[in-house]
Amino acid sequence: MIDFEELRARFNLRENRIWLNNCGISLPPKSSAEAVTQYLEAYSIDGAMQTVRPHGSVKQNIQNLFAKFLGGTPEEYAILNNTAEGMTFIADALPLKAGDKILLVEREYPSNVYPYLQLKKRGIQIEFVSPGESNDVFIENIRRALTPQVKAMSVSAVDWLTGRKFDLTRIGEALRSNRTFFILDAAQGAGHVDIDVKKLGVDAMAFSCWKWFLGPLGSGGLYVSHDFFGKLDIRVAGTSSVANDAAYLPYREDFKQNAERFMLSTAPYMNWVFLEASLQFLDAVGIENVKAHNFELAEAIASLLRSEGWTLLRDRFGEDKTAIVCAYKSGNMNEVHQHFTKEGVQCALREGSLRFSPHLNVGARDLERFAGIVNRAH
Repeated sequence: MIDFEELRARFNLRENRIWLNNCGISLPPKSSAEAVTQYLEAYSIDGAMQTVRPHGSVKQNIQNLFAKFLGGTPEEYAILNNTAEGMTFIADALPLKAGDKILLVEREYPSNVYPYLQLKKRGIQIEFVSPGESNDVFIENIRRALTPQVKAMSVSAVDWLTGRKFDLTRIGEALRSNRTFFILDAAQGAGHVDIDVKKLGVDAMAFSCWKWFLGPLGSGGLYVSHDFFGKLDIRVAGTSSVANDAAYLPYREDFKQNAERFMLSTAPYMNWVFLEASLQFLDAVGIENVKAHNFELAEAIASLLRSEGWTLLRDRFGEDKTAIVCAYKSGNMNEVHQHFTKEGVQCALREGSLRFSPHLNVGARDLERFAGIVNRAH
């Protein structure tokens, strides 16, 4: 039996703060900060020769845990800085020609849009698909948009504005039926909802790690399947892109034949140490246990808000609900958001709704205090 209240005590939040913006920026467990401190102390003594957190081991551990949590093999993952970076690499490398088309989703987060808009300079067409009010409608909209010219679609695992979980299984099936590449933005999904890149048939996936993975700002990942990698027209390279990258001379073009091709040069190792510790923390609890508990917390928050007269977007989603609760009430939502912020509740205002997303850093006492704050938000 997991003691989630004991786990809550492993976070170092201020007493008066309730962190309900984990799908935006999460707060990590104490162990992540401790790992960074140990690393910095060792680095200040021995520099890159430090052995407390060997860089190679940290890298391998992160890749192993990415694969454990999200499917695929460790070699199919690169450790990057954010979702936009991964999407930019993939967008630029897509084997497309003028007249080909890419599908994106209306009101998508910018990281999954701007990299593809740059392709218009090469004559690539961009078309936006409405997510509709349900996954049935969304799937139908995708099917109607699929033509022989559509070569790729990039879609999020979870809608950042509503918290709706998209039906990735059916999306993948629809895209494969049209021989369309399936690219996934898992920034809101990694560590939050079930994702198995192999079962879903995902060709490439980018994600940030400072949300559900409890990592630091400036940490992310990129998955590229072995089969898809061989189809890409990769236009970037750096010191670390070549095989045996420790040998700087002579120059050569025997590039790595996996996702590490996109890890161009010296990495922000301190971030890696932080991320490794956070992933190991989640792994020790069990990622499925974490996801289930976060969903239970979200259900409790939803029930509380509903009882106070709020309207919840998740009530439309049925089985497609997630641990993100988007809700609104009558009145000025900017003022309501300011009230929550003043009371120490960290949440986000998105398109007229407040977005709440709990994690292991939220416990029973936090929910009790949150209930009082909600009651006073009249």
